[in-house]
Amino acid sequence: MFKCIRVPYMLSIIIALFCSTLSLSLVGIRSEGAWPSDWPAQLEPYRGQATTLEIAAGNQENVYDIHFDERDKFENIWPTILKLKSKGAPLRLRSIESPFKKGTLFNNEKPTLRIYAPVYPAHECYRPGGKKLRPGPPWPDSINSPSGELPEYVTISQDGTTWEPVKKEKLSEEKPPIGFIYRARIEVELVVDGKIIDLNRIRLPSETLIIDRRILEKQDQ
Repeated sequence: MFKCIRVPYMLSIIIALFCSTLSLSLVGIRSEGAWPSDWPAQLEPYRGQATTLEIAAGNQENVYDIHFDERDKFENIWPTILKLKSKGAPLRLRSIESPFKKGTLFNNEKPTLRIYAPVYPAHECYRPGGKKLRPGPPWPDSINSPSGELPEYVTISQDGTTWEPVKKEKLSEEKPPIGFIYRARIEVELVVDGKIIDLNRIRLPSETLIIDRRILEKQDQ
C-alpha cells in the first residue's frame, strides 16, 4: 500500500466525482493554468484562459486545458509546446465535439491545447518500510528507456526505494499495478477545428507518433 497525501488549495478548487461502472474518480478543477513556475515563461500569458484538472483516479496526474479563440495566439505558443513535450511522447489529435457530452471528463467544444503532465505540486509518497519519494521531475535515470525516453507512468518499486516504469500491458489489465501510478512524461493533445488550430499551418514534430482520433470520433457520433 502506498502512503501519499495530495492536498489541493481548497479555496480555488472544485471537487468533481466522475462515476462509471468501472471506477470512481476524484478530480480537482481549477479555473486557471496552475502549471509549475519553472515552465517556459512564454506560457505565463495563457494561465488566465486555462483550466487545470488534478486527477486522482489511481493514475495521478495534472491536465492543463488551454482554449483558444484566436489563431495567432495558438500558433505563437506552439513552438514552446513542442519543446515542453517529453522526448518520445506521442501527439494526439481529436475533433471538436458539440454539444459537450455529459459524463465525460474533458470539454472538447472549443479548439484546445491539452497538456498531460506530472502531479504538481507533488507531495512525498512511500511504500511502508521504503523511502519517501517525490512523484515528479527530476526522475531517476533508471526509469528511462535505452534511447533516453521517459515512460508514460511510473510506480514505486516493490522494495520502496525508487521509481520504476509501468509497462503498457499492465495499464490495460483489469488488475492494475499495486498502488498509485504517476505520470512521468509530458504529452500533448490537440482538439482541432481546422481554423484556429489548423494542422496545415503548424509544424508537427518529426519522429513522433501521431495518434489521430478524429476519424474515429466522427464515426462514433
